[in-house]
Order: sequence, then C-alpha cells, then structure tokens
Amino acid sequence: MTHLVADGIRLSLADVLPDDVVTVDAAAVRDVVARDDPDVVVVDAATVADPAAVVNTVRSTTDAAIVAIGTTALDADVACASSCEGSVRAAVERARHIASYRRSVSDLYEACRERALGRPDEDVRERRRTADEEFASLPDDREAFAAALRPGDEDG
Repeated sequence: MTHLVADGIRLSLADVLPDDVVTVDAAAVRDVVARDDPDVVVVDAATVADPAAVVNTVRSTTDAAIVAIGTTALDADVACASSCEGSVRAAVERARHIASYRRSVSDLYEACRERALGRPDEDVRERRRTADEEFASLPDDREAFAAALRPGDEDG
C-alpha cells in the first residue's frame, strides 16, 4: 500500500501514483500511517507546510520507505525533485524495492528468533534466500543501499 501525504493534492501527482494510493492530510499522518502500515509513503513537499516534520513523523511511526516529491533537501529514502510522471513513477518503484528488502530482512529476523542457534529450518533458509534476492534487486547505488539499511524505529 502507498500513502500520499498532501494538504492540497496536485492531480497530476495523484494520477501517476499506484492504484493502491491513500491520500492523507499532514495533520493526520501519524494516526493513519500507524493504522495502515503502508509500504511506501510519498510526501508531496510542495503542498505540505512542513515536509521535514512529516518525514520525521513517518519515520518515527513506521519503517515504510519514504519518497519526497518536489525536493531533495529532506531526509527521505528516495528524493525526487521533479513531479513529472516518469520521475515520480521511478521514485516510487525505487521505494518499493527498498521496502521489499526491509520487509524480507524483518521476516528473516523473526524466523531466526524462533529457531535454536545454529539450527535453521527450511523456513529460515527460504527467508534468507528471499532476503538475498531482494538485496540483489536493489538499485545499484549508495543512496539505495543506505535507505535499505536504515534502521527502523527502535521504540516502535
């Protein structure tokens, strides 16, 4: 699921996002993101009064991959200065790869916690293969690796 945080939707931006997009006002972002646990959160920096605060709120609430549209100055996982269709679609696709890798590592971690040390079963092996495949499919640049390896919120 993808969430678009915008306080005034630019129709062109909403139109290029995936069909599963849910639009959220910046004021409600903490509650909605916590409830829905999206894979990707897109912040429309041009329509939100304080996009940095929105990114910080999302980051403290979930480990979703964050895309900032209209700026490169935010601490988002993927920054997209342009709001043209191709750039936005590429940024969201990049974020989906990052989110998928993070999810596979979390699944692997949970499976490992349930097993005795040194005694992995087929489920653990399969989750390890999945995490390795997701890692291999990440875009091949520093920013993508840094975003994929960004630690989640330790308190949440």
